[in-house]
Amino acid sequence: MGKVFLKSNLISDIDNLKLDTNGIKTNNKIIYKENNITVTILIFNNKIEMNRSSLEYDINLLFELNTTTNSTYLFFGTNKKFTLLTYTKKLIIKDNKINIDYNLEGNNFSYSLEWRD
Repeated sequence: MGKVFLKSNLISDIDNLKLDTNGIKTNNKIIYKENNITVTILIFNNKIEMNRSSLEYDINLLFELNTTTNSTYLFFGTNKKFTLLTYTKKLIIKDNKINIDYNLEGNNFSYSLEWRD
């Protein structure tokens, strides 16, 4: 496991969350904390899997370019699991950067992540 410095930016229709932090990277996996949320990213050649987990919820997102995928959202308060449709409009995985534009149940998001040792 190697420590990395990360810059992430999550933009939605109503919010913009920028974060500079440290994380851990091993092979195709990156883990970092975003306030009280643990973010885990799995990087593959043409897809990204993202998990965002907190004390209140656990959401798993799958991104494949020009594809609608099923994401899952577990809300611990009700212990109910929901399936959410995610459409990936842009997916760029290059060098030490990821850029994703996606639509999650009618809401637009843009996510970027870059890292360095």
